[in-house]
Amino acid sequence: MSDQQYILENSFWKFLVSLEELKERKEVVLMCSSLGINEETLENYCEFLTRFKVAVMRDEHFVYPLKEQCKIKMEFSLSEWLALQATIPKGDDAFYFQQITQDKMRMAHKAYAQFALYKKPEAHVVASGTFIENLKKKIDYDIVCRKSMKIKFFAGKECDVFPHRMVFLDGVLCVVGENTADKTLVYFGVEDIEAVENLTAFYEPNLSQIEVNEFIGHLRLINGQEERLVLKIYSQDQTDLLPEHHFLGNPFVTSSTEGDMIWAATIEMCDDVYNWLYRMRDRVEVLDPGHIRKEFSHYCELKKENSSKKAS
Repeated sequence: MSDQQYILENSFWKFLVSLEELKERKEVVLMCSSLGINEETLENYCEFLTRFKVAVMRDEHFVYPLKEQCKIKMEFSLSEWLALQATIPKGDDAFYFQQITQDKMRMAHKAYAQFALYKKPEAHVVASGTFIENLKKKIDYDIVCRKSMKIKFFAGKECDVFPHRMVFLDGVLCVVGENTADKTLVYFGVEDIEAVENLTAFYEPNLSQIEVNEFIGHLRLINGQEERLVLKIYSQDQTDLLPEHHFLGNPFVTSSTEGDMIWAATIEMCDDVYNWLYRMRDRVEVLDPGHIRKEFSHYCELKKENSSKKAS
């Protein structure tokens, strides 16, 4: 099989990611089953890695963790970093290796947002400061007080809505509400809202919170950003276990044999979740999934490096 064929096989990249995340030996049958490949293909993948001097330790029954993890670090000038962003296309990722690259780029963008080549229009940048914070407080207040509102958008349109909740959807903080005209559920990005005004007429909502939660759940399935996040909480002091404006699916809390708290929930991973975890980094450990643990570790390193550069 040619090198190009390996590169175009999603199973090869999934095998490579699984191998890098392997902490203890794993049954060959189980690994092949999880990747959807046979043992001959697994052997071919292992053989392919030898040309990079990466030895995969395995026997008849088990695949073992790599003895040495390969870490490749590079420094970029501003021109090199902007050129790299321009070179890597944005959009839907047809191949798994493109997803790996895009995920890495997203982590770097979070740490070096000031050098983002593709930024939103200036109007949104201006509206992202104090105005957005005041708008969020206003909408939160109206949700608690069950007040309907008229939403005016920067695009010039308007909509009368009974707000049910604010929640992150596809990485954007959104208002999920009931359209008072046709009693259907709608959602809008907070960053697209120019102003909100309370309606004088009383509106009785037609939909329950269960239906709203189902609506949010269906949207998240479409977006494909859901992850079952599992955390170990070493200290509950000053630890916020309920991230604001996030929909937690099937939340679960228990204790480990060492007495530490284990927290789990299905959540949509986005910048705000990484920021939430970063604020608790000294008291929390990401247990699962492995790629989130890996990404969060890299995120902390980038934040630390960025802070050091700003201080100097």
